[in-house]
Amino acid sequence: MKGTTAMIWWIILGVLAALILILLFVPIRLDINYIKDEMTNEVTVSVRYMWLKLQLYPKKKWKKSAVQEDNSKAEKLNKKLYFDEHKNRIDGYMRVFREIKADTVKILRYLAEHAMVFELIDVNIDFGFENAMHTGIFTGVLNGFVYSVLSVIHNCSRLKKMEIMIQPEFYKVCFTSKLRCILRLKNVHIIIIVFNVLKILKKIRKTEGRK
Repeated sequence: MKGTTAMIWWIILGVLAALILILLFVPIRLDINYIKDEMTNEVTVSVRYMWLKLQLYPKKKWKKSAVQEDNSKAEKLNKKLYFDEHKNRIDGYMRVFREIKADTVKILRYLAEHAMVFELIDVNIDFGFENAMHTGIFTGVLNGFVYSVLSVIHNCSRLKKMEIMIQPEFYKVCFTSKLRCILRLKNVHIIIIVFNVLKILKKIRKTEGRK
């Protein structure tokens, strides 16, 4: 009788272990969206695991009052988008990218071999400074940054679909960016991935501290 009970428990434990192993290798899909324009600056992150979908960020949503929203819109609409401000920002991103490029290539190659697929990268940027020379210069700076980053991703990882639209507007002031990235990730490798991402973030903070 004891032998039969022990056998049943071993079978149950074996089934549970098999289920855990299967779940470890079921991929997670991470959907990251970023929208920025004169009215909005929003990041949303959601994760899908099998039939479950969870919004990771933002956790809570709130609605502004009509007066607050109108004041906020008026303030943003009256704020001029300066060429130097945006150019310096992209130059700063480029400096950070050069600093972390080697670490990024390393982790992307590991992910490509073991853990992750980029199902979609969608970049849509529309900008203008009401000055043809400034807009032309910024077009070159922005293209250089975007395609430098995407070439590393393309060459060092598995990328299924990429859509890029960079549209300069020469006769109006505007800046709108919409970015979306969908990742398929094997959660068995999450610990290694998190460790390497934290290492890169530490280097980014160090680079920003030297400005």
